[in-house]
Amino acid sequence: MRTIANITLVAVLAAAPVAAQTHGDTPVSFGADIGLFAPFESGASSSFTGRVTADLYWWSPLGMRFAAGFANPTLGDSPFDAHVDMGYVTASLIRPFKEGTLRPYGQAGVGVYRLSGDRAGTQLGLTFGGGLELSLGWKHVLLTPELTAHLVSGDGPRFSLALTVGLHTRPE
Repeated sequence: MRTIANITLVAVLAAAPVAAQTHGDTPVSFGADIGLFAPFESGASSSFTGRVTADLYWWSPLGMRFAAGFANPTLGDSPFDAHVDMGYVTASLIRPFKEGTLRPYGQAGVGVYRLSGDRAGTQLGLTFGGGLELSLGWKHVLLTPELTAHLVSGDGPRFSLALTVGLHTRPE
């Protein structure tokens, strides 16, 4: 059931950029990232994280980033630790700061975080961070290291950092 929900979510997030590209008016960038997710909570352990993104630059250079991701940290101290599977969807403003081969950018937005396991529930949160777009020499492919903070309400990992690296298409 969870797999079907994730596939549906990715399909919905992909629909808007595909529609925008057919009109040719909106530069779009797609990407996928992997990395480490580190909650700042007593006894918490870091975990693997993954994310897919679609960036639409309606108001160039300012754009919108839609992201869907997951992480599965362990929270709390033994013997009361809790394994948490977390899926999230975020919408953020993204702004590149410089043109060229090394392009820093910043992003900030809101998200919905779905927790399962011992801390099950749906929470609202904020996301903010920044990264670099590094040209790989291929015409439309960028390497994107990024540090993102997640500030989640409720009983989840309240403050977490995700350090990711990914491949993204260059918005044209």
